[in-house]
Amino acid sequence: MHFLYRIKQFILLSSDTIAFALGLWGALCLRKLHMVDAAQFFTHLESFWPVFLLWLLVNYINGLYSTNPKEKNSTTMIRFVEVALLSTILGIVYFYSVKHTHITPKTILIFTGILGYMLSFGLRKGLQPLLGIRQLTTKVLFVGFSEDVAELLNGHKTKQYKSFSIVGIIDPEEKIEKGAYPSLTIYQSVRAIRPAISTHDIDLVVIDPKQQENSTVMRELYELLFWNVHVTQLPHFFEEVTGRISAATFSESWFLEHLQHTRLPIYEKVREIIDYAAGVVLLLILFVLLPFVATAIKLSSKGPVFYKQKRVGKSGKVFDLYKFRSMYALNNEGGAEVGGYEFTKKNDSRITFVGKFLRKTRIDEIPQAINLFKRDLSLIGPRPERPEIVEDMITRMAYYPLRHVVLPGITGWAVLHQHYADSHEKNLKKLQYDLYYIKNRSAFLDMTIMLKTVNIVLRGLGQ
Repeated sequence: MHFLYRIKQFILLSSDTIAFALGLWGALCLRKLHMVDAAQFFTHLESFWPVFLLWLLVNYINGLYSTNPKEKNSTTMIRFVEVALLSTILGIVYFYSVKHTHITPKTILIFTGILGYMLSFGLRKGLQPLLGIRQLTTKVLFVGFSEDVAELLNGHKTKQYKSFSIVGIIDPEEKIEKGAYPSLTIYQSVRAIRPAISTHDIDLVVIDPKQQENSTVMRELYELLFWNVHVTQLPHFFEEVTGRISAATFSESWFLEHLQHTRLPIYEKVREIIDYAAGVVLLLILFVLLPFVATAIKLSSKGPVFYKQKRVGKSGKVFDLYKFRSMYALNNEGGAEVGGYEFTKKNDSRITFVGKFLRKTRIDEIPQAINLFKRDLSLIGPRPERPEIVEDMITRMAYYPLRHVVLPGITGWAVLHQHYADSHEKNLKKLQYDLYYIKNRSAFLDMTIMLKTVNIVLRGLGQ
């Protein structure tokens, strides 16, 4: 399934590359008012290819290569317009920063941006039938029913997950209520596994671990070794699709198997160097913005400019986290709480008018450059929580302290997938995202998180 997902991404990336090249050719024809020859086109392409690579990167961090979008067509069009404007601006910056003696793009660059993204949008719409064809969609059969399967079914129903097609379920324990999933074929007998595969041309069989205790099920799955069908366990499939670790897998043995190899000396040393470099950049930005942000905060509400709050870091170490104050100061320390802790909610009335802007642009996080230098934080990792929240969560989730086996971060995997964890249920989901990150830490995953965070900042989508 992962391989097919990459094929779809490659098709989209290739179509954008073609669209930009055609956009350049069209721009040259419009600018010169005649058909240009190959020599003129390739002369300009020699200078434009770095811009095109930059545009492809901008597309990626804006989610244009995600093949399972939840957006409506109108939202996608608006995003294309936003990305086209940003890409054109970055193209202008590039050409004014890098000397090109043989060409001066100007008008050609603007025409290329307009035509290139118009063609990209058109090609994308034209490719939709191809991206949805049988050969590029994995047909899935579940063996066993559980809460995780129910979540995947609901996500598939709402088109949250489009990289696979669920066509049937083997439900030997008859847990599914009659009529609950009218579009799916439900089988009660485990002996229906192979007939179901033949009938529906199944590509992937996903088995609930509990069903492995059934010798008949295992015999049926053993026979699939001679079939062109892949078999995987539900926890692995759930992790790949949702980007979370299933709570059903939580156990000492699972954590020992999957989390004890997270200490990566070379990777962590490189991360430390990057953290210090990021700290320098953030400090420079802090000094530039400080007069303006401080004035805005003071004019919007009473209280300090900076806000210091206790947080729990690696190995349970408590440290002071620094932020620009974005809420009304309701207590003597400048905090927004008068009693016990309160989860921050969407459209929280405690957030000031200026604070809303600071949060959307993530400017409120910039003072955490200090924490980077103190090694309380890394650039990327699980977001640190307050001690009282941690204590409460531990009483509800015994494995909650596992978030603290790595340095917390300014941004992270859970931040990208969740907005406000304003309930204990959402904090469990947040823990699942954090454990996914800890289990799969790598330079590639860090780069993905960083690029998507840049997208959030540029589009003002912070919370």
